Amino acid sequence: MSIDPDGHGAWEVVLPESRDHVHCATLDDARRVAYGGVASRRPCELIVRDAYHRVIKREVIGTDLRREDASSAGS
Repeated sequence: MSIDPDGHGAWEVVLPESRDHVHCATLDDARRVAYGGVASRRPCELIVRDAYHRVIKREVIGTDLRREDASSAGS
């Protein structure tokens, strides 16, 4: 999944396994859309790029949930 500037002052979110691109007015809005888009698909890598296509943030979302699930399965 990625968040990129759209060239018009807004942000574009590309969700995993989707051809749709969601346009958001702010980076915070784009992050909310991205986190909502991975609610059922974890873990997922989120990459945020700047206008020059440089990675400004890389995060793996949902790795802690898998550990919790595995530890509760053994009890």
